[in-house]
Amino acid sequence: MIDKREFETLFRRHYDGMFRLARRMLNDDADSKDVVSEVFAQLLRSGADLKSETLQAYLLTSVRNRCVNLLVHKQREMQRKEEFYFSGQQAQKAVVVEMVNPEQTAEQEQLQMIHHYIDNSLPQLSQQILRLRYQHGLKYREIADVLQVSEVTVHNHLSQSLKLLKDHFKSLGYGIK
Repeated sequence: MIDKREFETLFRRHYDGMFRLARRMLNDDADSKDVVSEVFAQLLRSGADLKSETLQAYLLTSVRNRCVNLLVHKQREMQRKEEFYFSGQQAQKAVVVEMVNPEQTAEQEQLQMIHHYIDNSLPQLSQQILRLRYQHGLKYREIADVLQVSEVTVHNHLSQSLKLLKDHFKSLGYGIK
């Protein structure tokens, strides 16, 4: 069990690095503080006896995992909201005739198709890499740090995923470049 003084020392020593990692992944100060606090709270609750040589890696891995879980949760929440919005929108179309820009509607449909293909056809790691790169704007190095893989792995997954996307939609008759 960690005593109060050890915990305070641990907190002061590792908080900044943990916060920076969370901030880089989440791009949100409040969520980043929450994630780091949750990791410290879990450590305190568990009373785990951690070795000093592996402590930093344990803390950063815990932060990374909580960030990934939060990003996945937010993504699912966004999808549920979009589904609710689009299902409500379909009902409205039956009642109200609106002027809609056909190019914008086609673009939205293509984006939905891309998201559906990514969610149902690509491996989990590829999905995470695509989201971190294109939804969160992280660089290859940042993605590699977050997912604890090499930059080459990030590059290979992105290249392969984009090729698969392009080939799939080309086969459907869409001219994706």
